[in-house]
Order: sequence, then C-alpha cells, then structure tokens
Amino acid sequence: MVPPSSRDAAAAKQREHRRFARHRTDLPLIVKVLGQEGYVRIHGRCTEMAESGLGAVVAAELSPGEIVSLEFTLPDGTQLSLRAVIRHRMGFLHGFEFVGMQRQQVETVLAYCESLSPIP
Repeated sequence: MVPPSSRDAAAAKQREHRRFARHRTDLPLIVKVLGQEGYVRIHGRCTEMAESGLGAVVAAELSPGEIVSLEFTLPDGTQLSLRAVIRHRMGFLHGFEFVGMQRQQVETVLAYCESLSPIP
C-alpha cells in the first residue's frame, strides 16, 4: 500500500501536467456501450469536467481504450451526446476523453466549465 503522503504528491504532480483545468460538477450521465446484443445504457454520475473530458462514477467497470457515447443534460437544459474514449478506470471511477467533437459542442462544454470553479 502506498503511504498517503506519496499518493498526495503523485496526485499533485499529475494535476501540474494536465492540459485543461478540471471543474467540480454533479450531473446524471448515461454511458452507451456496444455489447454483444447491441448498445447497453449504463447510468452514472459526472463528478468533474474539463473541456477535453470528464470524470464519472459509472455503475459498471468499463475497459480503458473503449469508445463510448456519453449523454447528459447541463443545468441550463442543454442536452449533449458526445463520443469519448475511456482513458482510465479505478473501480467504478472512470476518466473519459472526448473525441470528434463538433465546434458547437466544444463551445458548450467550455462555457459550462467556465461557469464552474476549478478544482485546485
């Protein structure tokens, strides 16, 4: 087991290397994954967002590298459906990176992130 002080130092170092600031949020999320019998809808909760992706707790353990579709509604009622690749997973915590976003989607996510406080 890694001592807490080492974990804290590793997390701080990772934050220094992030391309985009992360922002705390709390949004219901649906992850659509292609299964053997078609698309499966898995419910989750988006806990943080950046202009390049989001972090979420999802009610399944998904595999890094998988391409999924994320559906969520922003507090102003804007509904988004974005494609993303799973970049990491730790139990039910997942990190998703958006892929193939259209200009309007980028602007919408960026505007939402700017309305939130960044995570230190």
